[in-house]
Amino acid sequence: MAEKRFVVKKEANSEVITYMEYEKLKGYNIKPKKNTNIYDMINVNEMVVINPTLIEKLVSKKCKRSLESIIKTLSVIYDDNDGDSDLPLHLALDEIDKFNAQIENKYKEYMKDKEYKLLLKKLEILRREVLLRIQMNEINYYREDSKKSR
Repeated sequence: MAEKRFVVKKEANSEVITYMEYEKLKGYNIKPKKNTNIYDMINVNEMVVINPTLIEKLVSKKCKRSLESIIKTLSVIYDDNDGDSDLPLHLALDEIDKFNAQIENKYKEYMKDKEYKLLLKKLEILRREVLLRIQMNEINYYREDSKKSR
């Protein structure tokens, strides 16, 4: 049996389910969180948002949440960093690069140009800070190593 796809619309206080050609609609795809099945509710595997302002808000919120997560991770790393290992800093740098690539490939078309450039600048500042911390740790390591050898 062919899979049916529907769009829920609200018009003049009546909820009507109409059939639309789902494949022709272009918008932002959203998938629900895992294991969100609720008893007596419609299970949704994927949703396409077509409204441009709603898409912009969703993407902006998602990017903001990811940026805050990276900043929290960096603050924890900076607080706990005892200078022994650069591994957490390298992992944070990889996370920044991954998010940067995700913005360029996935979210750029949905964001305003000004917001996009601002987000890239913020990521570049974070990236430079992490690289500076890595270099400082390496310099301190070599200094300590040279003091031990004397």
